[in-house]
Amino acid sequence: FPSPEEFLSSLDHYEIAFPIQVDRNGDFLTFDVRSQLKQRPRRSLGSLPYEPSEQQVFYKVSAHRTQFLLNLTLHSNLLAEHFTVEYWKRDGVDWQHDFHEDCHYAGHLQDQYLSSKVAISNCNGLHGVIVADEEEYFIEPLSPGANISTGSEGKGSPHVVYKRSSLQYPHMDAACGVLDEKPWKGRPWWLRTLKPSPLKPSGNHSQRGQLPLKRSVSTERYVETLVVADKMMVGYHGRRDIEQYILAIMNIVAKLFQDSSLGNIVNILVTRLILLTEDQPTLEINHHAGKSLDSFCKWQKSIVNRNGNGNAIPENGIANHDTAVLITRYDICIYKNKPCGTLGLAPVGGMCERERSCSINEDIGLATAFTIAHEIGHTFGMNHDGVGNSCGSRGQETAKLMAAHITMKTNPFVWSTCSRDYITSFLDSGMGLCLNNAPPKQDFIYPTVAPGQAYDADEQCRFQYGVKSRQCKYGEVCSELWCLSKSNRCITNSIPAAEGTICQTNTIEKGWCYKRECVPFGTRPEGVDGAWGAWSSWGECSRTCGGGVSSSLRHCDSPRPTIGGKYCLGERKRYRSCNTDDCPPGSQDFRELQCAEFDNVPFRGKYYTWKTYRGGGVKACSLNCLAEGFNFYTERAAAVVDGTPCRQDSNDICVNGECKHVGCDRVLGSDAKEDKCRVCGGDGSSCETVEGVFNQSLPEGGYEEVIQIPKGSVHIDIRELNLSINYLALRGESGEYYINGKLSIDPPRRFDIAGTTFHYRRSPDEPESLEALGPTNITLFVMVLVRTELQGIRYKFNAPIGRDASNQYSWHYTPWTKCSVLCAGGSQVQSVVCKKLSDGSTVLNHFCSPETKMPERQRPCNTEPCPPAWAIGNWSECSRSCNEGVRTRSVFCKRKISATEEKTLDDASCTHPRPKMLEPCNNQTCPPEWVALDWSECTPSCGPGFRHRIVLCKSGDHSTTLPTSQCYEGSKPPTSMRCNLRRCPPPRWVAGEWGECSAQCGLGQQRRSVQCLAHTGQPSSDCVETLQPPSMQQCETKCESGPTDNPEECKDVNKVAYCPLVLKFKFCSRTYFRQMCCKTCQGH
Repeated sequence: FPSPEEFLSSLDHYEIAFPIQVDRNGDFLTFDVRSQLKQRPRRSLGSLPYEPSEQQVFYKVSAHRTQFLLNLTLHSNLLAEHFTVEYWKRDGVDWQHDFHEDCHYAGHLQDQYLSSKVAISNCNGLHGVIVADEEEYFIEPLSPGANISTGSEGKGSPHVVYKRSSLQYPHMDAACGVLDEKPWKGRPWWLRTLKPSPLKPSGNHSQRGQLPLKRSVSTERYVETLVVADKMMVGYHGRRDIEQYILAIMNIVAKLFQDSSLGNIVNILVTRLILLTEDQPTLEINHHAGKSLDSFCKWQKSIVNRNGNGNAIPENGIANHDTAVLITRYDICIYKNKPCGTLGLAPVGGMCERERSCSINEDIGLATAFTIAHEIGHTFGMNHDGVGNSCGSRGQETAKLMAAHITMKTNPFVWSTCSRDYITSFLDSGMGLCLNNAPPKQDFIYPTVAPGQAYDADEQCRFQYGVKSRQCKYGEVCSELWCLSKSNRCITNSIPAAEGTICQTNTIEKGWCYKRECVPFGTRPEGVDGAWGAWSSWGECSRTCGGGVSSSLRHCDSPRPTIGGKYCLGERKRYRSCNTDDCPPGSQDFRELQCAEFDNVPFRGKYYTWKTYRGGGVKACSLNCLAEGFNFYTERAAAVVDGTPCRQDSNDICVNGECKHVGCDRVLGSDAKEDKCRVCGGDGSSCETVEGVFNQSLPEGGYEEVIQIPKGSVHIDIRELNLSINYLALRGESGEYYINGKLSIDPPRRFDIAGTTFHYRRSPDEPESLEALGPTNITLFVMVLVRTELQGIRYKFNAPIGRDASNQYSWHYTPWTKCSVLCAGGSQVQSVVCKKLSDGSTVLNHFCSPETKMPERQRPCNTEPCPPAWAIGNWSECSRSCNEGVRTRSVFCKRKISATEEKTLDDASCTHPRPKMLEPCNNQTCPPEWVALDWSECTPSCGPGFRHRIVLCKSGDHSTTLPTSQCYEGSKPPTSMRCNLRRCPPPRWVAGEWGECSAQCGLGQQRRSVQCLAHTGQPSSDCVETLQPPSMQQCETKCESGPTDNPEECKDVNKVAYCPLVLKFKFCSRTYFRQMCCKTCQGH
């Protein structure tokens, strides 16, 4: 507002107060309420922390017929040192304000610790919010120069205090915009599958990467978050409220990601807040969610480490961000620039990718937090519950926060097991490396006031449906918030009210919403942190030979984290090597076997014979196969079988789709290395290096020998010194050529020769070369096809010393192990080890020939039965938690006959005293507790009513009734509850007895009373009128015989002409008409 007068005129009601600083007891200290910390030099990092008097301050504020005594504690790590909130106009930053950590406080009202919340900044006077007695008060300094009559001549600075209700606000089928259809050609960029992770970081920001992880580890992650609000948000909420409102939403988001159901510890930290007051030249936001998201993702990437003026920010300046969140007031829609039910949109799996870690979210009130958490979940690779997974399907667990549509059946406060698996797989695969760096300070300390207390149900409705909306259904507010729409209809988007919203149930007179349940007001069921359970036994080995992998799991279930408890940190899955012996000679390559399994699986409607593709451009641990006889290859499986070598000539193996290091001893994670002779752990003494340059003059036109490579040679490197038109060739002992023989030149590629792989390279601008790791299993000859003068050929390899090393080592049995048991049949084992004959030392197995290895021996031992002994079971649970319970266990005398047979004997057969079967436990006295007597009958007997009961405070053994002050009031059971036995019967018509007939002779009428009565007997007006019984009916009284018995005397009076009408209208019962019309009425 341009002036304080205009600001105050915008409030429906306000009061001027003069706060003072006081001590803990409320006694006056000073009129100066500004921060004292801010006025003294900042201490060095090595100095002592602030004294308690600086950490805690007390203020007294008198307003609204209330005296507020504020008890405040310093938030020392509220904001990052260089943090600013930025308001951007079209050409950059229009206004920004810095925060100082020394002047931000949070606390409560003195003596109202649980029922009040206070957040105050005293950087320059008191500025903040006080929540107490279900009201929210704002306080801020009155600007100097305000022409306001304060009515006070005392010292101190004037402050304006007003309720939130005094503010004058300016003022579906909702779903996520991420589509669930199968991939299609030309689909939008935000639905791309996960890209291979780049290995090089971009700038100073840690990007994705692939590390040789050895196990699945639960570690703490930090998502540094940029939040941007568009100009419609700023205009709708106003500068005065927007910052606090956005932080309240992000607080809920952070809590959702800290829920243990996620299976990982993920911290959401807001590191930068940008509020747009004008459109940006390179940022286009409208109803079209897809185009708006595309524009925003590019824009947020362009401002990384740059301020609103485009200037570079030093490394210690504004914080980096891992993901960017846009909140807009546009009613967004996927694929069209018109309003519809889309709530948010984000790239799937985009976290840690600069241009794909972003989301757009429509502002719908505090429930926007669920949208933001949902969209950030997509960036972690989460699919919707029920799409490509079983969550949300019939008979499976219900859909949760990642449901495509939120309904009454979904629970947006927790994550499904499918979401947990998605994010765990994403993080374990190395795609979230940018989240590993813990920021030095937490940039925002979120408010401790529950959002439903800061914004009641009516205000939550106004956020969603406009300033005239309010709550309209009150029953299940914690499950669904119902609001009046602009057309005055009661509607819901199936999103629950915010936590802390006031609620009521049959058993809770005043409660608040907590995790979609109504719980007693002010209580939060205590959470339990999770702890790891025991490791499972090692699983089956993935290979029978050649080096496989087995795994072992443990779960965070001892106990499971509940009610906001923390999830476990540390290893969740571990691996170890198994079956490391070489496969038998002639065995098929393991990758070749996996490709061959797809020979009988149609590919695009046809069958192919698949071979291993060993070219470049593919991931090492995906199964890429080449169609034999065709010029194409494809990925047949995203990951090879665990234990598959990552590449030829390497000990590293694939585990869970990632390449992991294996030592030369074939043990996963081992640091064992080969020496130059390729002997694992060797000292290099078993071979010698042969190297030199061959440059003799040779005749042209044929093959000439260059060098002989002995059997067993390793690290072979043959190459021309200069480019030439001569060709290297490779020949065996019997004269057959393996490379470039018979005057035919082979293309450069790999050749599997002599038990190893030779890499033959030849390019227009590089000399020709042959390389192999070895060892070779035959003697080879390097040849050259001479076509011009030789330019020189360099050769180098390590040849074995002593051609028959197998005579130096042999297999030996170890001594028998101790018997596995003392009686009833055990076993002993003799293992086979390789020993060096010269000194008898045990060496690695590969020094000995696998063909001569003897089988392991095993024999039985100690086969005699065991003597009788007591078999003792586990103790049962204690029968009572206090006041001397008992626990029991089973004790039997048994004798073990063999490993599989036991015999139960009489107790007398066991010589030792029998262990006790029963013992006391939990001898401590029980604390006083509430004891509830039986409920009374429901009154009234039908319709809504109440039951009542007596609740007493009893001693722990229930023998003594104590004063109620000795029991904790917060746990007292309710003394009344609503009830409804059955529906009351509807009102009904009740008719009385008929009265006398009105005619003394002939036809007449008789009447009766007819009343509408409720089931209580009270008169009612709700009976169905069409069912009302008649209250009057015709009747007839028998006439006495008289002069009319003589037919001649019974005649109609001639002068009377209306006798037919008397008969027609049934007037014969009347004496006069019967006399005048005797003949006509005769018999009637």
